[in-house]
Amino acid sequence: MTDEARSAKLNTSIENIVAGGDFAATGEPEVDVLSRLALGLRGFPAHRFKTGLRAELVPGLEARGLSGLLARLRAAVAFDRGTGLAVAGGGCGLAAGACCVGGTVVNLLGFASAAAVGAFIETWLPYFFSLSLVMMAVLLFFVLRREGSGRVMLTRSALRSGAVAGSAYGVVFAATMALSMAMGLY
Repeated sequence: MTDEARSAKLNTSIENIVAGGDFAATGEPEVDVLSRLALGLRGFPAHRFKTGLRAELVPGLEARGLSGLLARLRAAVAFDRGTGLAVAGGGCGLAAGACCVGGTVVNLLGFASAAAVGAFIETWLPYFFSLSLVMMAVLLFFVLRREGSGRVMLTRSALRSGAVAGSAYGVVFAATMALSMAMGLY
């Protein structure tokens, strides 16, 4: 087979893979090996790489409009930074204390008595707390997944990430509980 015919088969095979198809044997061992390689590379490069390359090649593209605002917000609270982990951990803590905060607000607005709010908090706090622990487990799963392999690796970075998220969780949850206790609701 000539080089041109081999190149045409390879081109057709790769176009089929890029279009979302699967590998189909061509009968040419060299073409099949390269096609399998192309199949393995489908989906690369990662979204973060493409976004960074686009921003580098076309400066100012991400800086305009709502998409630019969202890109800057994502960068500010990315899980790669402590800020994002603290916000996520604080959000989980707020989920744990949502019944306390909600009960306090309802009591302050005069919609429910302190006794009714106290009973609500006492009944529902274990459920909100359990939900927040599940949220923290999912957050830490994504942090560990970002670290590398699919196995759970307790690296220094993952432990630091857990400490940041856990500290924010504890502070926010403690603040919500303190608020309800200060109001005499729990």
